[in-house]
Amino acid sequence: MARMKLEPGGLALDLGCGTGRAMPALRRQVGPAGQVVGIDVTPAMLASAARYARDRHGHLLAADCNRLPLPGRSVRGIFSAGLLDHLPDPCTTLLEWARVGTPGAVLLLFHPSGRAERAARHNRPLDPDDLLAEENLRPALQATGWQLDEYEDAAGHFLARAELPG
Repeated sequence: MARMKLEPGGLALDLGCGTGRAMPALRRQVGPAGQVVGIDVTPAMLASAARYARDRHGHLLAADCNRLPLPGRSVRGIFSAGLLDHLPDPCTTLLEWARVGTPGAVLLLFHPSGRAERAARHNRPLDPDDLLAEENLRPALQATGWQLDEYEDAAGHFLARAELPG
């Protein structure tokens, strides 16, 4: 989360927030003057986040990450863990995330295991068409307005950090 390098006072989103585990770290990034919104399409996940008291770190919102109920150019940081490559049209999603992003907005894609580890866990080889492979992710991000500036596909995690040109 520290790699987002968000300044205090902005709006940060946890898209596909699930139980809201990232919300406390996002709150620390934006400080008391900032806003944190955990968004998930599944009401049961939002209820679970509330049971864990993650709503004390920000607002929980039921919404589709492809049609965010937010004005354009309003978001400074977007965190998403294990979501993008499960969506039917990731480029449409990235365009929507760029729509709400301010100039200089940060996008951090994360997964607690690397691509090879996930493939092995599912007893399959690495897929050359995997969206999260750098050679696929970089052009997808560029085509939707994002610039990839960090990429790590390690044994213990996957991380991609991108920014909207400022």
